[in-house]
Amino acid sequence: MTIDTATQEEIDRLNRAVDDFAVEMKARLHEQAIKGYRGWDDPAKYERIVSMMMQHAAVAEGEEVDAANLAMILRSLRRR
Repeated sequence: MTIDTATQEEIDRLNRAVDDFAVEMKARLHEQAIKGYRGWDDPAKYERIVSMMMQHAAVAEGEEVDAANLAMILRSLRRR
């Protein structure tokens, strides 16, 4: 499949945005682990994590990384 230049540039910008965001997500997870937060992969915490994600998704600017990390955790739990 041939992709035109404009589409490839769009894909490249999207990939950079995802990569940059992933770096921020990992840094935040690292901070939380150092603080002692554990059990993110415990299926028994699923409903609590859903609730936390909904709270973070509804708040003001600056919570995007936390909401994304919670979404990643929920996806991981669902795939088990």
